[in-house]
Amino acid sequence: MFNNNVISLYFAVYGDIQVMIFLAFGLLIACFKRYGYSAMGISLVLGAFVVQWATLMHGFLDLQDGHIKLSVITLISADFSIAAVLITTCVVLGTLSPLQYLLLAFVEVIFYALNVCVCQRVLHVVDAGGSIYLHTFAAYFGLAVSLVMNRPKASVRELKNLAHGSKVSELLAMIGTLLLFIYWPSFNSVLAPADLQHRAIINTAVALVASTVGAFSVSAVVSKEKFSMTIIQNGALAGGVAIGSTADLMIQPYAALMIGFSAGAVAVIGFKYVNPLLERKLHLLDMCGVQYLHGFPGILAGLVSALVCGLASKSAYGSSFYGAFPAAVPMQGTEDFAQLHAIYPSLEPGDGRSQWTQAGFQLIAMAVSVTLAVVSGSICGLVLKCKAFDPLQLDLMIDDAEIWSLPRNMSDDEESDIRDVLEKLGKILINRREVVRHSTSIKEQLKGLEACLKA
Repeated sequence: MFNNNVISLYFAVYGDIQVMIFLAFGLLIACFKRYGYSAMGISLVLGAFVVQWATLMHGFLDLQDGHIKLSVITLISADFSIAAVLITTCVVLGTLSPLQYLLLAFVEVIFYALNVCVCQRVLHVVDAGGSIYLHTFAAYFGLAVSLVMNRPKASVRELKNLAHGSKVSELLAMIGTLLLFIYWPSFNSVLAPADLQHRAIINTAVALVASTVGAFSVSAVVSKEKFSMTIIQNGALAGGVAIGSTADLMIQPYAALMIGFSAGAVAVIGFKYVNPLLERKLHLLDMCGVQYLHGFPGILAGLVSALVCGLASKSAYGSSFYGAFPAAVPMQGTEDFAQLHAIYPSLEPGDGRSQWTQAGFQLIAMAVSVTLAVVSGSICGLVLKCKAFDPLQLDLMIDDAEIWSLPRNMSDDEESDIRDVLEKLGKILINRREVVRHSTSIKEQLKGLEACLKA
């Protein structure tokens, strides 16, 4: 059972994550001028659906006495599943029908839950922020879906031309970026052991500010003209992904700065050079640059985590060592475990791993996540191509009018007529003001004349 202090702690962070998922993410993906209604609406309905389906899927894989345990932690884990689905959705944003979005979410949650189970319970990966099992998986699941759907080159070019924003939509997306920037430390720290959460918050905050500086700096070098709002949005948040696997580990501030700056730089360079190359060579459509905000930084996080795990020592971590690396706890029945259990009664038996063995498992977890994502994403893409699931025609993609009742836009003639009417009303008001002013002047003159006669 949770005590009141633990419930208060998790409920506060749960609120932060809810803001990230349902508000910030919705604003971030409402970046297309013609797809704002759909982006925010789809993020809401997918979030509501995935909370229920993910709770069941994770529960089926972790039944306790034949029952599914429901707690605040369960809801937070479900929110992580929503994040995975929305990341994937961003790859194909605007190109699917509502039915296809729901099918995508249904299929992905199954494989995502399986990936989490393998990474956490079999491989015992150290990944507090989910950079390996969430961000990397979701990014390459979406890219596999997009690749299998195999749109011709002309269609990719036309869709990219439609996927432009306005000043309003880009500002909404930047507000979403800022909200994610503010609340990301909560996301990376919530599932970390309690005594390591403070460290996770600090490391994430440091990495985010570094990735923002890196995004602006590298963008200034490679663009040589003006900043792109889309590139800056991706680069500024990349540090939160790249630090996720090591957020709760004992890395120095300079290491968090280096990780964050590198992630921001990688995101900008990938968006600027790799994305056009993949579109041209593979006709691979990545509508929101997911590979450069989640894919590449997720892989960077996995590589860095392997190095950090390998270099970790008990002397540096002290009493928090086995909290950070639970697989390093000696196995049940050994003398070492008995000695540790006498000191730490709440300690659970582990696998007795060395630190470089744990580093190897970090790399294995990354390979498993990418492989499972590509295979399952390809299967999902093949299913989505079936005509039974109401695929959109090219001329109906990235268009709110296809599924939303929109406020009617006035024609040029109607707007001109309204302007004429407003101009006439303005002239009438001016004339009336002159009449009132003239009548006031006459009244004042009559009052003066009356005063003279009385005198």
